[in-house]
Amino acid sequence: MTLSADELMVSRRGQNIIDGVDISLELGNLSAVIGPNGAGKSTLLSALAGDLEPTKGSITVDGKPIEHFSPSNLAKVRSVMYQSNNIVFDFLVEEILIMGWIRDTFGRSPFAIKAVSELAEICGVSELLGRSFLTLSGGEKQRVQFCRALVQLWRPDQEFGPRYLLLDEPTSNLDVSYELGVLEILKDMTEKETGVLVVLHDLNLASYFSDRIYLMNKGRVFACGEPSEVIRSDTLSDVYGTPISVEDRNGKLHVYTH
Repeated sequence: MTLSADELMVSRRGQNIIDGVDISLELGNLSAVIGPNGAGKSTLLSALAGDLEPTKGSITVDGKPIEHFSPSNLAKVRSVMYQSNNIVFDFLVEEILIMGWIRDTFGRSPFAIKAVSELAEICGVSELLGRSFLTLSGGEKQRVQFCRALVQLWRPDQEFGPRYLLLDEPTSNLDVSYELGVLEILKDMTEKETGVLVVLHDLNLASYFSDRIYLMNKGRVFACGEPSEVIRSDTLSDVYGTPISVEDRNGKLHVYTH
């Protein structure tokens, strides 16, 4: 079971933002996409989510072309968290989380209440449920949107089937403890028939938590593989255009610049 792209190309105004990318997101794995600004990371995630039509290539979900899914059926198997959280209306945090609920119309079933309560506790936003979303700090808004993405994929323990979670910089604006908490939650998700793809700016977080890393540069995948195959001084220095060192510290790769 995979969410895959084959020879993916996305062009805008005659420029290839994504150029011939192959990528496969497998259940049970956390895959990270890293790379410098303008490498095409966010565009790749949007195309994989089915929210951006590629110029060429194909995207499949468990072998089925993504364009053959209705919006409602696609929402049942994949959830997306983008960087932008432009909400202008004065919703309560609880209402924002309910917006992620897709199993019934009104989001007030016992399952919906259970899902929001459980995930709010896991994500550390329970104390925010009665607050206006517009009054939250940037980090608090980020945590709420992360929780909403999880609500969309929640299901009772007795229900099975593949799920895919796509997140664009979910740790931005977060304190260190919350950064680690988000990645730990995502690792837990991979143990529940879920494939996770996360765009990360922090190379250390990518190296610590990922099963597989895709390093992008200028719209292409420059390198891919396990962290030890991608998080290398020569590879990173070449792509990022600055001297980068990588050290193995007690079995974990530590990345730093000179």
